[in-house]
Amino acid sequence: MDKKDLTQIREEFAQVIEDNINPQFEDIRGRLGNVEKGLEQVKLEMVTKSYLDDKLADLEGGLVAKLRKEDTKMSRLIEIMKNKSLLSKSEVNELSQFNIFPKTHHQEN
Repeated sequence: MDKKDLTQIREEFAQVIEDNINPQFEDIRGRLGNVEKGLEQVKLEMVTKSYLDDKLADLEGGLVAKLRKEDTKMSRLIEIMKNKSLLSKSEVNELSQFNIFPKTHHQEN
């Protein structure tokens, strides 16, 4: 084998690589590019733990405020009904047990 034969073998080998192997790598590069784009989109739309924690804290705060308001309404209704003698003392005590938030001081009327 002389130098010319080796050059020709190299050229044919390079042509085989160019025709058969390189297109496969291009296809893989294209697919990887699509995967990277998809991951970037997921990152943009992904909910983070801190975001979720903030939203849950906001929801809890809103629910506590609404429950306190309803608790106040129920306590006031019990008081009105007691003052009008529509409820006995035992009924007042029984209904007062349904309060969601414990009272810090209890008034007997």
